Amino acid sequence: MITGISLSIGNRSVDDRLQSESERLEQLVNYAAETAQVQGMEIGLRSTTEGFEFMAQDMQGLWQTIDAGPLRPRQIEAPFYLDLWVEGQKVSPIKVDREKERADLAAEKGEDSDARLKLNESPKNRPQPQVFLLSSGDASAFAIDLKLKNYASYYRLECDVLTRCTRKREQSNS
Repeated sequence: MITGISLSIGNRSVDDRLQSESERLEQLVNYAAETAQVQGMEIGLRSTTEGFEFMAQDMQGLWQTIDAGPLRPRQIEAPFYLDLWVEGQKVSPIKVDREKERADLAAEKGEDSDARLKLNESPKNRPQPQVFLLSSGDASAFAIDLKLKNYASYYRLECDVLTRCTRKREQSNS
């Protein structure tokens, strides 16, 4: 009986953490969508191997990771992980190389002539968001599943093209 109670308490703790992380994710996505509209800026979101990050376009229209404030990059620590779905298709997380992104950005701004030559050879190297939250209030239709390895329950945050988001608890089929 004691083992059953302790397992139940252990699962409750996991459920609580999964729920609070999903609530935080929902609040951040809503905040990003509101910020895009209020400040008249385009904001992007991308799933990374570390977690997720928001991006904004600079004056030249280049995407940069937002490094500070509420929209700073967020890590999702194991055993939790995210699955990103854009317009019904699962999207692989991006392995982020911060040094390379900074060098590419410097090249685009003309600050490093050697890096600029490399960038011109391969323009696909620029970081790009996987989801767009636009100043017009429009967005990519997307869903983010917050999961725990070997755990049947997870939370899905689903947002439509007008950035109306709903969060619900789901059960894995596997």
